[in-house]
Amino acid sequence: MKKTIFSPHGLTRTVLALTVALSFSACKQETLNPANSSAKASALKAPSLALQANGNPFKVLSFNIRHNADGDPQSLDERKGNIRQIIVDNTPDVFGLQEFSDNFFEDWFRAQMADLDYGEYYDTSITGSPKTIFFKNSRFTLQRSGTARLGAAGTTNTATWVVLKDKITANSYFISNSHWQYDSQPKRIENSNALAEMVKQENTDKLPIIVFGDLNAKPGTTEIKSLQSALGVVDALGDRDGDLTFHGWDATGNSKIDWIMSDRSMAFTSSKVITTSYNGKWPSDHWPVVATYMPSIFGGAHVDDHGKSGSSNTSFYFADVNGDGKKDKIYWNRTYDSGKPQVFLSNGDGTFATNAVVHSASASTLSTSRYHFADIDGDGKADLILWDPTLNAGHTRVYLATTAGNFSASAVDNPEGTSAGKTTVYHFADVNGDGKADKIYWNSTYDSGKTRVYLATSGGSFSPSVVHGAAGASTTAGTTFHYADVNGDGKADKILWHPSLNSGKTMVYLANGDGNFTASTSFSNSGATSVSASTTFYFADVNGDGRADKIYWRPDLYLGKIKVYLASTSNTFDGPIYSLRGTSQSANTYFYFTDITGDGKADQVRWNYGENDGALKNYFAK
Repeated sequence: MKKTIFSPHGLTRTVLALTVALSFSACKQETLNPANSSAKASALKAPSLALQANGNPFKVLSFNIRHNADGDPQSLDERKGNIRQIIVDNTPDVFGLQEFSDNFFEDWFRAQMADLDYGEYYDTSITGSPKTIFFKNSRFTLQRSGTARLGAAGTTNTATWVVLKDKITANSYFISNSHWQYDSQPKRIENSNALAEMVKQENTDKLPIIVFGDLNAKPGTTEIKSLQSALGVVDALGDRDGDLTFHGWDATGNSKIDWIMSDRSMAFTSSKVITTSYNGKWPSDHWPVVATYMPSIFGGAHVDDHGKSGSSNTSFYFADVNGDGKKDKIYWNRTYDSGKPQVFLSNGDGTFATNAVVHSASASTLSTSRYHFADIDGDGKADLILWDPTLNAGHTRVYLATTAGNFSASAVDNPEGTSAGKTTVYHFADVNGDGKADKIYWNSTYDSGKTRVYLATSGGSFSPSVVHGAAGASTTAGTTFHYADVNGDGKADKILWHPSLNSGKTMVYLANGDGNFTASTSFSNSGATSVSASTTFYFADVNGDGRADKIYWRPDLYLGKIKVYLASTSNTFDGPIYSLRGTSQSANTYFYFTDITGDGKADQVRWNYGENDGALKNYFAK
């Protein structure tokens, strides 16, 4: 057998001691399903400067290279150049190989990787079939490593693991490469349990986890569910049967059995099954899988039990009502406490005050009532705005914030921009940058669908003069408008979206400073689009650079993952970053992106009235 050799800064040549017969966990080919031929895949797009500045992503690749076997279309010696080319074309920062077990190939390939400045961990002490892990010396330093048998004595399935330290960020990661039994589910279940136990035992620093390999298991199987549950890991490819990775030497994949997973302390910017062939020749009977990872942009969950609700009638709002720089939580349910809004002041640590500040004067038990919270008078505290089309001749009424989470007992009546129509939508945002939130009125059936802006004056009042430019008008009922500062100039810009309009783009109109807006082609043509009504977009500054980022969520896609597109200085939304925090496939889930800690970055708040006894979960922006 071969001696155990690892080389954190280069390559040490293999020393042959004794040759023994090796048994391989070869991958069993299954019946092929018809599909289109795979085109040659290109390398993944390099992360944008915005993404690099927010985590320095790194690329991880896993590849079962297929040991030399009679009956294959090409020998391993004939395929070795194409296997190398996969690495050259995709330039992973970390990669692992399975079935790396033929001596002549091991020696050749390790020398090739050393020439490309890859370090490695390589160990044949258990089976002689190493699950090697390579890493760029320019990016990572090997801190420690090991190999584990994935089952009882005599089991030939193994996993290698490394702890790598990122030279750029100083972050460390626990990374494992394994190969599970191909012809026995009970054995794979044993492999799964042993891998989870090994990771828990060896990851003593509780570092972020990335596990990959040829697991010979399809999505939804007991062994996959067990690993995901035990380690809290999520597959970057989407955990779907359609992400085919084994093709059996032809252009039609037939099963997903290769996996690349991380725990939720990581995020990823892209993932891919690499379906590359060279001159009609496959490097292996498997396609490599790759994902580009970065640290999560949100931290772990903090459960918020104060002001929770298990009722679908409840509405939550977040606004800084006491002027301390932290967004407070406001709860309103028309069927609770006579419809009085309940203010829970933020403690700044993800929790809110135990006791609510109750506001009786603005109470409503009507389902038609709409509440808004924004700083109308410019004193740094969010005021309460109440509108009901059936009351007060359709006027909006402003209750000014006073102290300690309270609002005035009497309202400032707003006769301008009134509406008794139930389809009218109001927004309140500072579109001219004077520190006071202006009133924006929209109804698809009125004034050609223009947004009508009434600039805030003083004391909770608005100018009687209306600004109603045609930019960003919509006569389509159900159009969603957002107002957020996407270009960082201190003025709230207008974003318009409807799944049937503009090919599903979020159309951005930059604030001019006088209540008018100008279309931004670069913002509108970047980031996610959607033609599905099940999609929700949000706009909030999650990285604290003063520009509101675009956030996409669709419960029936991407396993309910949040996708974040960072607003850049070039007026584009760059991304995505797939966040694994607080994912949800339930349409009854509500997300709020708001700064509850006062650090200038929007945190993620998640609530579903049918889950967690109605408690909210808060994930702090990093």
